Amino acid sequence: MEKGFSLLEVMVAIIVLSIGLLSAAILMANIYSYSLRSRYISMATQLASEELEDLSRWPANYNTTPPFIDPHIMVPAGLDTCGMPNETCIGSITYPVQGSSPATSGMGPVNITANGAATPTPVSYYDTVVLTTQNGQMSESYLNPNSQTQPFGTLTFYSDGTPPTVSYSATPNSAGMTFTRQWMIEQDQPLAGLRRITVLVTLMDMTIQPPVTFQMSMVRP
Repeated sequence: MEKGFSLLEVMVAIIVLSIGLLSAAILMANIYSYSLRSRYISMATQLASEELEDLSRWPANYNTTPPFIDPHIMVPAGLDTCGMPNETCIGSITYPVQGSSPATSGMGPVNITANGAATPTPVSYYDTVVLTTQNGQMSESYLNPNSQTQPFGTLTFYSDGTPPTVSYSATPNSAGMTFTRQWMIEQDQPLAGLRRITVLVTLMDMTIQPPVTFQMSMVRP
């Protein structure tokens, strides 16, 4: 007489198999989530580094006689817009930027006076970047807070070697990953005669928790 498996043994085997499959599914989901998060952090790192490079190119001397600092990196004496007590600084990495979610904002372009005259346009300490990949093309859309008519500029790269193109529009790119960048400049930090620039990049996707952020600083004259 041949013996088979009892119903209890079959049920135990099914439970063990189900637990194994569920564990494998959770592991795969976690791997995908970590991989996606790593990708976003890598992008945020690149955007922070890019902004620091842009800010480092502004000359320390705005005019030759007398020498004035370029308005983009200038911190007017006694100014404190970054919220640090007893600190001479400008910009912010704590307030939500205009147009972000939540909609409240404590930060906007600032009028700077250099060489005794106000700058032609206010200086911004934040922008928005939208990254899009479609049809083998990669696009970067930037928000220029100072432009009233066409504030969104899009730089498109092509996979076939075609030179990148630039276009401007009044509305943002609706598709893609949206990052906000905001920065502040501290005068005489960490030593007198130096300025510390800090950039904070945030992925504007509330479905990803905890939020993806990356902060980077540099010191320059």
